[in-house]
Amino acid sequence: MEKNKIILIGGAFVVIIAIAAVLAGVGDFSRNTGSGSVQNGGQEPGGVLPGGLNGGPGAGAMPALLPREDPSPLSEQEIEDILFIREEEQLAHDLYTRWAGRYTLPIFANIADSETMHIYEVQLLVDRYGLPSDRIGNSATGYTSPVIQSLYDEYGPQGDLSLSDALELGLAVEERDIADLDMAIANTTRTDVLQVWYTLRQGSEAHKSAFLRALGR
Repeated sequence: MEKNKIILIGGAFVVIIAIAAVLAGVGDFSRNTGSGSVQNGGQEPGGVLPGGLNGGPGAGAMPALLPREDPSPLSEQEIEDILFIREEEQLAHDLYTRWAGRYTLPIFANIADSETMHIYEVQLLVDRYGLPSDRIGNSATGYTSPVIQSLYDEYGPQGDLSLSDALELGLAVEERDIADLDMAIANTTRTDVLQVWYTLRQGSEAHKSAFLRALGR
């Protein structure tokens, strides 16, 4: 009888230890995958889009946390830059997604996934400063900026003609992005905005290099 009691008590003790270990593991996992961490070697995910495009970021990497916002109001130029670049990143995503469905070369799908995270990063600024998301369009609804709309209307059909045309236009998109980001960088001193602009510029340089390699240059 005493022996059976000892066995039961020992078994219960083992179960308690096992449950505690599982709970501790869950806690560690939550801390390691929380907002602001970078998983999967820092790769940028695809997934859903923010700002009226199916919610938040997809599974995988999350962008670094933004520095504290400047409490002073944004200038009109800063507002225009944020909204324009938000649509410009959307344009790049929409064009690359369009061509990814047409050509088997993986560069378009890969860079479209990267543009997904770039969109999310600019959307952080839109949300932080309470800017109007209804001024942000896409290929399905139409773009708010006439410049962005005209680029999609021109580049989309032209890139459909051949793979080489699409690669050349992808290069043109990234070169334009870099030039526009350089102007936006010159228009602000805010650390949070600058962090996003420099991150996007680095990404555009990488995308430009990828298109050049695909074109054999």
